[in-house]
Parts: sequence; C-alpha cells; structure tokens
Amino acid sequence: MFAAFVLGIGAFAATRDLGWLSPFGIESESHDSQVIHAIERTQEVSLLSLGVQGITNEKRCAEAFGKCIPGSAEQVFLQYNFNAKLGIDGAQVDVTKSGENSFRVSIPDFTFIGYEKPTFKVATEDAGVLEWFTPDIDKVAMINKILDSEARTKYLASNSALLKDQTEVFYDSLITSIDRDAVTTYEFRS
Repeated sequence: MFAAFVLGIGAFAATRDLGWLSPFGIESESHDSQVIHAIERTQEVSLLSLGVQGITNEKRCAEAFGKCIPGSAEQVFLQYNFNAKLGIDGAQVDVTKSGENSFRVSIPDFTFIGYEKPTFKVATEDAGVLEWFTPDIDKVAMINKILDSEARTKYLASNSALLKDQTEVFYDSLITSIDRDAVTTYEFRS
C-alpha cells in the first residue's frame, strides 16, 4: 500500500514535469535582443525637473445609429508618474565679453531633455456586459499621448519664466566663480 502511494506520487511528479497532465497546456516563450548602434555626446544642461503625476481616462462604446449601445462601454483609468527634465543645449550658449567686467549671455530655445523614472499603471477598468462589441482601448497609445510633443511643448511654455530665472542663476554662478565682479546680461533667443 505504502509502495503504491510512493509510486503514484512519483508518477504524478513525472507526468506534471513532462506537461502530460492536461491536453490543453500553456506554452510561453519570450526573447529580447538589443543593439546600441550609436552613442552621442551631448552638452545638455538640465535646469528644471518637473515631478508630474496624474490620471487620464479613455472611454469607448459600440454605436448603432449614432448612439452608444447600452452595456457596450469600456473605460480605462491610467495613472502616471514621472520626472520631466527641461533645459537647454549648452553647446548653443554664447558668452561674450561686452565690457570690463560685463558679459552678454545668449541663450538658445529651451528644450525638453527627457523623462526620468516613468511609471504607468492601470488604476481601474470598467467594462459593460457587452464590451466585446467595443474595440479594446490601446493603453500604449494612452501613454504615448501623455508623453507626446504637444505635452512637452506645454511643459516648456508653462515653465518659461522659471526656466529663464534658473538659467540666470546657473550662468551667474559659473561666471562669478571666475570673475567676482562680473555683471551679466541675458538674451533669450526663444
């Protein structure tokens, strides 16, 4: 009896490991291949880091005769959090001596440098009983909309005054570390 029990456990373990327990199994395989094809030196100066967080949502439903079919709606709420880096291309900054102890600093357009620590997660999804009529909401498209060039332009425009102020603080500290009596004037090309 005990020998049959041990033999049964062994047979069960062997068939489980071989995947013979169920005629309908799940097989999964993934691969990732990456090649770095270019390295570029940049002289970007990060002046501001914006902590951005929010929630966005998208809702869809199947329609008949221009009206939403009851029970076919699907809604996704996506929560996001990231740091947006704003600054300038330091290689485009021109510092010229304009007098005995005075300097003129010409600043290029402000630029969006990049994102740091982005996290995106679905906060909740709500679907009606007939949601299979409705095409799935593309969550990647929702993320791309959060990170698109229109959003970047908005971040730059809404922080323009702060970027100018931080630029002056940054370059004043550099210039006065060389010449304590330096007086600077700024020209913003944007």
